[in-house]
Amino acid sequence: MAASRVSYLLTSIATSYSLVRDRGGQGSFINASFLKVFILVYLALSFGWLVYARYLLPKWLSPLLKLPQPKGGSWWNGHFWTIFSAGTAEVERRTNDGFIYYCSILNQQRVIVTSERALEEICTRVENFTKPNAILGLAEKLLGLGLVLTEGEVHKQQRRAFLPIFAPRHVRDMYSIFWQKTCEVTRKLTRLLEASSAEHDQDHTVLEVGHWASRAALDIVTMATLGEDFGAIEDEDSRLAKTYRLALEPSRGYLILAMLKLYFPSWLIDALPTAGIATLANMFQSSVVCAGTCSEKRRQAASDKLLPAGKDLLSLCFHYQEVNHADEEALIDQMTTFLAAGHETISQILRQEARCHFPDPISLGESDVSSADVELMPMMQAFINEVLRWYPPIPETMRVPIKDMVIDGQWVPKGIWMIIPIKGLHREERFWGPDANTFNPRRWLNTNGSFNSTGGGFSKAEMACLLSAWVGSFDFELADPR
Repeated sequence: MAASRVSYLLTSIATSYSLVRDRGGQGSFINASFLKVFILVYLALSFGWLVYARYLLPKWLSPLLKLPQPKGGSWWNGHFWTIFSAGTAEVERRTNDGFIYYCSILNQQRVIVTSERALEEICTRVENFTKPNAILGLAEKLLGLGLVLTEGEVHKQQRRAFLPIFAPRHVRDMYSIFWQKTCEVTRKLTRLLEASSAEHDQDHTVLEVGHWASRAALDIVTMATLGEDFGAIEDEDSRLAKTYRLALEPSRGYLILAMLKLYFPSWLIDALPTAGIATLANMFQSSVVCAGTCSEKRRQAASDKLLPAGKDLLSLCFHYQEVNHADEEALIDQMTTFLAAGHETISQILRQEARCHFPDPISLGESDVSSADVELMPMMQAFINEVLRWYPPIPETMRVPIKDMVIDGQWVPKGIWMIIPIKGLHREERFWGPDANTFNPRRWLNTNGSFNSTGGGFSKAEMACLLSAWVGSFDFELADPR
């Protein structure tokens, strides 16, 4: 969008100047005063358009102004800082009839959707809504154009081709991978705790659990996806670990550059001579890694068709005929998507279940776990579901209508960003009952304390192994209770 506007502006200036120059006749340049008048008129029109589009329309003339809005806001950045400071899911708590209107950076119009009927329309009439191009442009370099980002017929084709590799039987085969890496990270943490205890004469140490969970998850997902160990647990600066840390723990400079790409052409921002650009480029090495591994796995599968399929997703891909004939670029996009999605994805009862059904992850003896062990732990499964409800991996998503339309009785103009507040909806009493704002894993249990398992899937299986090992091996408390 930004690129087309800049192109239109430059073309208009060049064309208009040519016309003015031709009127001068005889191939000579026209008097400079005519050019000055033209530039002044053009600047005045551009300024008038900016005032209308970025101030008058969103603040005074938009038909969406009748919808509820957050309090406060600035004259040029709307409610952006109000919403950013409040945090995801806080604005959605205000009284509304299914829609909330607000202005984002540079007063860009946004609509938060909370109506059950409107959400159903957006999620089912997929041909009328797309993901914002600006978001796609940023996300595809890290995620790849896989199942998460593709739409329409392309998405349907990818579902048919790639979903068979996530069949429950394949996920069950991966438990040994999950447990192997879980034991490795648990032993690593144990050694750190013992070293700290010996040095400071205390039986505890302060660790950033999220950091270690991230490193373990990356090793697990690369082993399960590509069949290769990139050593993120042992080395936090290993190739992929550094790449995803830059993406998930970005610097202020990167955030500014990423935000600029929402309003200006990517090629223009990439050409800026800043250190942040090099950092930005280093973030997107995952597709390069996937490309090399994909080519090698395809070659191995072609050279020995009688070789048993590996347990990792990429090996399984080549044993499904439809996937095996897929374009290599599509395979790379899917593996990149799996890597990114898998990465960032009642204590007493949990500890009892873990110690009862899982082997000691610190022991050096041979031990393994299976899906059957997890199915014997109802509270663990309920706890994982409640964590995902309380802190969904993707707290919100966006859709853009491709034409003016009426949704649940509300007229919405073409091109406006519609925010689906996943985290906010997960805390709505009309969906989850009066205790929606309470962390309560028991909501997932049957009256007899059992849990209706639906297979769990890749991410839940990974979480179950890691959480069981840590809860069974360590005691946790907040370093700062505030």
